[in-house]
Amino acid sequence: MKVFCLSHSSAIENLGGAELSLLHLIDAWTADDAEVEFTVVTRGPAGLLQPELAARGVPTHTLNFDAWVLPLVRTDPADILDTARRNSEAVLAIVELLRLEAPDVVITNTIISPWAALAARYLGIPHVWFVHEFGDLDHGLQFEISRGSTFEDVGILSDLVVANSRAVHEHIGQWIPAEKLAIAYPVIDLDRARDLASQVPLEAILPDAGAELTVVMVGRLAPSKGQWRLVDAVAQLRDEGTIIAAILVGGDQGADAEEVKRRIRDLDLGGQIVLVGETDNPFWYIKRGDLGITASNSEAFGRVTVEYMALGKSVIAGRSGAGAELVSDGITGMLFDPEIPDDFKRALRYAHDHRSQLAAMGEQAQQSVSEISTVYPLSSVVARIEQLVARGAGPMVHLPNALNLWLDLPAAVEGTGRALHARNTAVLTSASWRLGTYALAPARLLKRGVRRLVRRARSK
Repeated sequence: MKVFCLSHSSAIENLGGAELSLLHLIDAWTADDAEVEFTVVTRGPAGLLQPELAARGVPTHTLNFDAWVLPLVRTDPADILDTARRNSEAVLAIVELLRLEAPDVVITNTIISPWAALAARYLGIPHVWFVHEFGDLDHGLQFEISRGSTFEDVGILSDLVVANSRAVHEHIGQWIPAEKLAIAYPVIDLDRARDLASQVPLEAILPDAGAELTVVMVGRLAPSKGQWRLVDAVAQLRDEGTIIAAILVGGDQGADAEEVKRRIRDLDLGGQIVLVGETDNPFWYIKRGDLGITASNSEAFGRVTVEYMALGKSVIAGRSGAGAELVSDGITGMLFDPEIPDDFKRALRYAHDHRSQLAAMGEQAQQSVSEISTVYPLSSVVARIEQLVARGAGPMVHLPNALNLWLDLPAAVEGTGRALHARNTAVLTSASWRLGTYALAPARLLKRGVRRLVRRARSK
């Protein structure tokens, strides 16, 4: 079988959950079927993903395209036009690649970019969509054509939609027919995590000694990941006489990271909370902690939660999203409600006050990972994909809502023209322009006079 995949990112700074899920999907599928062949198209510029794919012998194509689920919805007409141009060029390029590659199935590995799905539908190739995120609830992103319209399009453009958790399955099931839906938990290389847990980093960073409890939180520093919950709770519990140390592992660049650092400084938690930054081996730090923290607003799955548990750590996780699927409250960890301001602090205090029970809870967590790893296996989804390939792509019931993105382009063109005209008018009628005109008037008169004299001299 020939499989053509789209990744919305080349992983410029670090391999995120979607990229790791794609790599592990390729590894697991090829391990079960040596005949399967993959090709991946990803967004430029090239990053960390391309070398990983090259090491697996997977051909890649890097294209320039954008998203329809993004941090801010575009409003500037010129930006809308430029983005539409790049995206339409990417769709046409993918169409040509599909004609050249002739894959049996096309997979879109993210809700962020639909361009491979459109190309597959155009050519009548079976399409499968792997949904790894809510979009807004977990990452704070915005939908260019609304949440409902986006997920409805995911269903319209796909023959099969694979959610990475029951929580995501239930969420997107509001807009996608049940017969098109499946669940497959992400494949996680837990053996690698266990091996790396014993390898000491060259420059290990640990909090000051003296804390009664040490927690570890892995994830990029961002509001949606909830580091602020942990920082605030540690400060409040310190003021109540309870000392808890924390290790934050993850990307520490950008405005979001600076906000976390500022919060730590303002609350005078230096030494009690340490920032490790980006690392290829977060697992050694996980082993140093007494429990793991997943303080996100809502996790679509929670890869790091499973990694905590695989390394024998109980976990504090949110009830929203897939947290309650992975963590059994009071057995393998503690759940908190992100909508209740002090509920995370309650869970953290409980862990501190019952720290003698954490080791036993960690053992329960470690045992539960084998069940988590097999409850929604990739193999069942691969079997459905094979059936889909044999059957062929189904009909598209109606045109996707994304068509509006192109139907709105004439208005964007008109808006760009109006904006340019307004800008030129503002310049030509500005006081500085008029002043410059008056100041240069004598020079222009002199220049015209010289030209007349030259013409007269030449005519004699």
